[in-house]
Amino acid sequence: MERRRFLQLMMATPVIVAIPMQPLLAAPADSGAALLLRASELLTGRRGLDIGITERLWTLLCQQDSTFPAQLASLMMRLNALHSEDREQIVAQLSDDEVKTALTIISPWYLGYTGHPSTTKAVDDAHFVTFLSALMYEPTRDHTIRPTYARAGGDYWAEVPPGVNAPAMPAEIRAWGARSPVAASTIKEPDAPWLLMIQGKAKTLVEAEALLAQHNNT
Repeated sequence: MERRRFLQLMMATPVIVAIPMQPLLAAPADSGAALLLRASELLTGRRGLDIGITERLWTLLCQQDSTFPAQLASLMMRLNALHSEDREQIVAQLSDDEVKTALTIISPWYLGYTGHPSTTKAVDDAHFVTFLSALMYEPTRDHTIRPTYARAGGDYWAEVPPGVNAPAMPAEIRAWGARSPVAASTIKEPDAPWLLMIQGKAKTLVEAEALLAQHNNT
């Protein structure tokens, strides 16, 4: 989806509580984190965003791009100059660079991280911002809990879910842990092709096998 249209949809979504823009616009003496907080509350349509999360986000965005403070200041100056309450019209009047900066700010509040997570590399540029306060969970908060490693608490898997007919479990199952009868005693070393993919040196199994064949022939 085109960036500008995506930002318009994010700022106009029904889950966002519309708040007046002008009280949120930056004061000249704002620090970097305070300026980011004002921009975040303006772009997400929410007041009372966590200052601790904002400070962590400020640090991460500055580490990710040393020009971010200047980009943020430029965006806020532009918003100050627009004097509009119509968020879709605001986005329409932003430059492409300002739209990019706005998405850089708003995305971590919804997704909970900065950067771009990779499914094929062991190291990427993604950094954790927040989990419990990620705004993407708000639209369904009345119906679903935030997903976690143990959604129903420790050892929840030992209980048979309601409505499911399952064979009886061993009485000592809760104490198995690493002593499970089928637990692996050691972690197997990854096969060479898969290791190349995890390291980001190959995108597919075929590509990894070709690299190994080339290496073996040299």
